[in-house]
Amino acid sequence: MWLTLLVAASLAEPSLSSCAWVRAENDSAGTGFVVGTDKRLLVTCRHVVADRKNVDVFFPWVRDGSLVTDRAEYLRNRSKLRELGLLATGTVLKTSDEFDLALLALDSLPRGTRAVTFATEVPPPGTELCVIGNRLDLDTVWNVTRGPLRTSGQLRDGYFWRGKKLALNANALIAQFPTEEGDSGGPVFNPRGEVVGANCALRRACPLASVLISATDIRAFLHSPAEPAKPARPVPAADALTRATVWVKPTATDVHLAGVLIEPDVVLTAARGLTAGGCVGVALPIREGDHWVSERDAYADPLGLHLQGVWRSGTVLARDTGRDLALVQLDSPSHALKPLPLAEHVPAAGDALHALSHPNGLEFAWVYSSGSVRQRGNVALDLGERAPRVEVLVCQLPAQAGSPGGPVTNAAGELVGILSSRDGAQQVGYAVTADEIRAFLDESRRNTPPTSLAGLLTRLEAVPRTQRVVWARALARQADAHRAAGRLTDAQRQCEGAISLDAGCPDARLCRSRMLAAAPALAELDAAVEAGPFHRDVLLRRSALAREVKDFRKARGDAACVLDAFPADTDAREALALAYLGLGDDAKAATALGESVRADPARMKSVAGIILAHAAVLEQKFPDTPGTAANWLASALTGVQKGTRSPHRRTAIADALKAAGAAKDDATRLAQLRAWVHKER
Repeated sequence: MWLTLLVAASLAEPSLSSCAWVRAENDSAGTGFVVGTDKRLLVTCRHVVADRKNVDVFFPWVRDGSLVTDRAEYLRNRSKLRELGLLATGTVLKTSDEFDLALLALDSLPRGTRAVTFATEVPPPGTELCVIGNRLDLDTVWNVTRGPLRTSGQLRDGYFWRGKKLALNANALIAQFPTEEGDSGGPVFNPRGEVVGANCALRRACPLASVLISATDIRAFLHSPAEPAKPARPVPAADALTRATVWVKPTATDVHLAGVLIEPDVVLTAARGLTAGGCVGVALPIREGDHWVSERDAYADPLGLHLQGVWRSGTVLARDTGRDLALVQLDSPSHALKPLPLAEHVPAAGDALHALSHPNGLEFAWVYSSGSVRQRGNVALDLGERAPRVEVLVCQLPAQAGSPGGPVTNAAGELVGILSSRDGAQQVGYAVTADEIRAFLDESRRNTPPTSLAGLLTRLEAVPRTQRVVWARALARQADAHRAAGRLTDAQRQCEGAISLDAGCPDARLCRSRMLAAAPALAELDAAVEAGPFHRDVLLRRSALAREVKDFRKARGDAACVLDAFPADTDAREALALAYLGLGDDAKAATALGESVRADPARMKSVAGIILAHAAVLEQKFPDTPGTAANWLASALTGVQKGTRSPHRRTAIADALKAAGAAKDDATRLAQLRAWVHKER
C-alpha cells in the first residue's frame, strides 16, 4: 500500500474528473464526488458538512498543462478559480446519520465533469482499491492511495462524531488505507474505475482499517434504483486464506487466535494462551451463498455454530513458546475447507505477502491484509533473556500482537509463516518461517517418522514419559473396575500406583475422588486440574462437588470451561444451570436449561426434573408466597421456549404460559405450570 501524488496533464480519467475538495471553513474539510451532472449533485460525508447549510467545493485545476496539487495555491486563488468555474458553492440538500452521507447541490460544474459510475457488486477481499482524498496533514490535494479490500459486512457499532453514532448498521467495506481527516467522503474505485464506496472513517484501534460506506448504501441514500448484482469473482490469494483459516478460542481465557489448517483436522496456530494437553474451541468460517461471513456477531454463539456444523473441539498436541507455535488436533475434519501447503523456500526481502487474522478493534474477523517481506533474520519471539532466537520474516503488514496465529502466504498461496504475538512497530509483524514450522512439526508429531536429528531425539526423550502415562491409564481403568465392584482397597492401591507413575493422571484422580467425601475429593480433583491435561469428566465431577460444598462460583467456572470447548455438552449445560441456581441467578439458570434443550431436544425430561426440583425448594422456602415458585416456573419455561428448536413445543409452552397468566391467583398459576412441566417428564 503506497501513498502517491496524482500528477496528470489532463483530467481525462473519470476518477479525478468526478472528484472535489469540500471545505466547510472552520468546521471541517473533506472530499466528495459528483453523482449527477444534470442537477449538479455531489456526495460527501455527513460529518464533513457538519451543520452548515453551504460549503465551498473545489475542483481539480490544470494550469499550463499540469495538475495543481499545492493546497495553498487553491486557497490563494479563490477568485480566479471561481471565474474558471473550479470553485462552486454547495448547498446541503439532505444529510443522513444512518449512512454518514450528505447530498449537495452545486451552483456550477466545470466543463467536462463526469458523474461516477457505481459498481453493481460488492468486491471480494483482496480486491485492489484506489481512493482519492485531501488529507489535512499533507500540503497536497488529490492524493491517491491504493490498497486491498480487507473485508466487508454490517457495521454493527458505527462510529462516534460529536457525541452521536454515525453509520450504525451500515453496509461497510474495510480497506487497507491510512485514512486521516480530510479524506472523508473520498470516492473509492475498483480496478474497473467504478465506485464501490465512500471513504468515511478509520478504526484507529486496528492498523490500516479504513471504513467505507458501500455503494449499496450510497444508492439507497440517493434513492437510486439498484441494478442486478453480478457475481463477484474471489481474489485467489484472499479466498485461499479464508478457506484455510479458523478462529481458535482457548478455554477459560479471553484470548482469541487465528489458526490455519495444514490438514483437514490439524490446525497450526500461535502458542499464546494455550497449554499442551489443553482443549480449545475452534470456529470455522461460515459460508452464505457466494460470500464468507466476517461479522464477529455471527460467531458469538458457539452452540449455534455447532448446530451449523462450523464448530470443532480441539486438543493442543504440542506448544513451542520459542517459536510461538502450537499444534491442535480437531475432533473431526472439515472437508469444506482446504488446508494450505507449506512452502519449500523462505521468501526474500521485498517478496509479496498475504495474511489473514482476527484483529482487535474491528467488529469483523477473517480480515485480509497484504504487504511484503521487510527482511528475514533471527529474532527472539519469547520473553526473557534466555529466549531462543529463531528464524522469522519481518513483515510489512498491519499486524497486531494481540491477535496472532494467522497464516502468511506467498504469491503462490503457500504457507510461509505464522503471525507471532511479539509486539512490533507500526506496520511491522513477525512471522516464524516455514523452515521453523517444518522443524516444529517434525519435533511435535511423534506418531510419524522423524526427518531430522532433533525430531529423533525428541521422540527418544518422550518414550519414558509416554510409557508411564500409558501404564498409569491402564492402572486407573483397573482401579475404576475395582471401585465399581466394591473392592475399594484394591481400587485405592491401583490408584496410588497410577499416580506414582503419572502424578496428574486424571482417570486415577477421578476414581479416587469417587471414594472420598466432598472436601478431600475436591482436593484430589484440584490436583488433576492443575497437572492437566484437560479432562471433561474431572471438571464436571469437580463442579458437582463444588455445589455440594456451596462453592457455586467454582462450580460455574468448571461447567463453563467444558462448554468453551464443547458447547453442545448437555451435562455441562445443566451443571451450569445448577450453579446459577446456587448463586441465586434464576434468569441465567433458565437460559442454560433452554440451551440444553436447544442442544438436544431429548434432554427435556432431565431439564423438567431440574425445573420442578427448584420449584419445590422455593415452595418450601416461601410457603406463603406461591408466586415465587410460579415465577420461577414461568421463567424456566420461557428459557426453554427460546431454546427449543421444536415449533410444536414452542407453541405448547406459549399456550401454557398464556393459560397460567389468566389464573385467578398465584396458587392456581403455580399448580397449572407445575402440571405442565410434570407432563414433560
